[in-house]
Amino acid sequence: MESLIPFFNPRSIALIGVSTRTGLQAFNILDQVLAGGYQGRIYPVNPRGGTISGLQVYRSVGEIPETPDLAVISTPRTAVPDVVRECAARGIKAIIIITQGFADADEWGRQKQQELLEIIRDTGTRIVGPNTIGVINLYENLNTSFIGFLRQKADTAVICQSGIFLLGAPDFTAGIGLGVDIGNAADVGFTECLAYLGQEPRVKVINLHMEGIKDGLQFTEVARRVTRVKPVLCLKTGYSEAGARAASSHSGSLAGEDHVFSAAFKKCGLMRVRDVEEMYYLNKTFLTYSSMPGRRIAMVTISGGAGIMAVDACSSHGLELAEFSEKTRQKLAALFPTWMEVNNPADIWPAGMARGYLDVLEASLDAILDDPGVDAVLVNSPAYLEPGEDPRMDISSTINKMASRYPEKPVALWIFGAYRPELAARLEKENRVVVYPSPERAMSSLAALYRYLHEIKNRDPLHPPFFSDFQEERIEAILERAAREGLKNLNETALEILAACGIPVLPSAVAQNVEEAVKIAESMGYPVVMKIVSPQISHKSDVGGVRINLNGVRAVKEAWDEIMESVSARLPSATIKGVLIQPYRPAGVEVLLGCKRDPSFGPVLVFGLGGIYTELFRDVSFALAPLNREEALDMIRETRVFRLLQGYRGRPPADTGTLVECLLRLSQLVTLRSEIMEIDINPLLAGPQGAVAVDARIALE
Repeated sequence: MESLIPFFNPRSIALIGVSTRTGLQAFNILDQVLAGGYQGRIYPVNPRGGTISGLQVYRSVGEIPETPDLAVISTPRTAVPDVVRECAARGIKAIIIITQGFADADEWGRQKQQELLEIIRDTGTRIVGPNTIGVINLYENLNTSFIGFLRQKADTAVICQSGIFLLGAPDFTAGIGLGVDIGNAADVGFTECLAYLGQEPRVKVINLHMEGIKDGLQFTEVARRVTRVKPVLCLKTGYSEAGARAASSHSGSLAGEDHVFSAAFKKCGLMRVRDVEEMYYLNKTFLTYSSMPGRRIAMVTISGGAGIMAVDACSSHGLELAEFSEKTRQKLAALFPTWMEVNNPADIWPAGMARGYLDVLEASLDAILDDPGVDAVLVNSPAYLEPGEDPRMDISSTINKMASRYPEKPVALWIFGAYRPELAARLEKENRVVVYPSPERAMSSLAALYRYLHEIKNRDPLHPPFFSDFQEERIEAILERAAREGLKNLNETALEILAACGIPVLPSAVAQNVEEAVKIAESMGYPVVMKIVSPQISHKSDVGGVRINLNGVRAVKEAWDEIMESVSARLPSATIKGVLIQPYRPAGVEVLLGCKRDPSFGPVLVFGLGGIYTELFRDVSFALAPLNREEALDMIRETRVFRLLQGYRGRPPADTGTLVECLLRLSQLVTLRSEIMEIDINPLLAGPQGAVAVDARIALE
């Protein structure tokens, strides 16, 4: 983190490659640095020398009379490596490379970006970029962009891979205090920037715009610490196939699998946003409200229809409709017409017309906010007349009075009408309330506030269990044997590894001929299942390689012949190792347990509907290893198959405790054995008495 200090707080800056053109449409970094009011020492560098905007221009970095804290390079890309070499030799520890055309471009650019890293190796010099507009620090009037923008200061921070999130901060993050565009992230990336901004006391909310990330495991460790202190919002782009291609072209980033990012964000407490409007209103929410006791919401409205919309939005986002206490009902009843029933939402329009709108609004809010069964209030009110033109409709002083009287309970606004912007500005001037564009946006923001305050902030650290009965020596022996034999895919052997982990496995044996098949089936007891064994065949049923519910010798012999004939016809090149015999267990819910090792985030566990319909319905959930018990249970609850596991249409509920333990043991396995790239346990049969793995596959590195 210390290496980032000269980027955000430089006492002196060298602007290398600065243009001699100044003024409108010159896109001159020096113009922007001066316009922002930066108070440090500025050293323009251009081979032509002379002066620019009254400042002496140095012909090279070597001519500068001191070693600057920060160098900002905007030369042609062919000159960048030599300039970086010169800066590192001069002892400059912070370099921003504005220039494009590196990993975001062609093969030459990718090679040169790698060369930049070789140049600064072991020098202590760090690089932000290439392909960036650099940093913003509005607390110190610093801006290294070549484009002017509205400098709206707020206690927010931005780490992005596109300069638009810094330049458009008033629209995206409700202003900005500190920001860095890491561009191609050749050196300085999300992880160290997040750590730095996480300990910056002036920053209340951190925002990420992420196209891809390399050091996912380190990032999640840092993010888990930071999110316990302040909210971190992330707009992950490139989640579509076309978007992923665009991300690779824009910043040279590999977008990765979107569900992996969602699982990583959930594990470390990052709050994922889907668009810039959501990001904007969540920033306003976290900058305005610091408390929300619970999820019980009251609505004060001037329209019954608007109240119903608010109730729907409340329910959609996991919030609850508050139940007014008898005391509150009596207070509201004293205001309302005698014919009107007191409910939540509280429709105050009839009372407001009769008794004065502002008086009724204040009395209603005071009664409702004083109710211990209410945790937040959404107020729906009109903005038909310009504030000041008709003081009866200017609710700003009333709303702020109530918000200051009950600071622990958010008072949110949804207003509409011709003068909405003017009234919204008045309402938000004291930074006590937020005006939202719709009840949906208001409720989603309040739900996010509740989630952060009660589920993310100050949460306990992860404590994954460790199973001491793991047969690690047996697992290692199996994997070493596979390595000696050059095996990359384990099928039947995978069940042996699962058994060594303590995951219940269905008894099985491999027959080399039909006589052995009969003998094994007789010893196991009928009915049995028969499955083809071949290193080339993972989906056995696709090639007719499975027969179930076989009763007796004749059925086993016929199944053997049918399997061999079908596999030979459909995949004649397959090497057949025999046929697997298992007891037939028809009862139970078929679920899938699995894992895939992500190149950035490590092992990612999967749980969902199993059997032959797995790929059709894709009812799955994901989580990063290692898991604790609550995370494993959450994985199960997030799927639709959880309803089947609870018992459906008279069927007894399955033992979810055993499923949780299977997930935890699988998590321990993939955490300990890095050579395991993929595991697919499908199906695992779950029933009232436990669970048992029927089939499995392991892919090795």
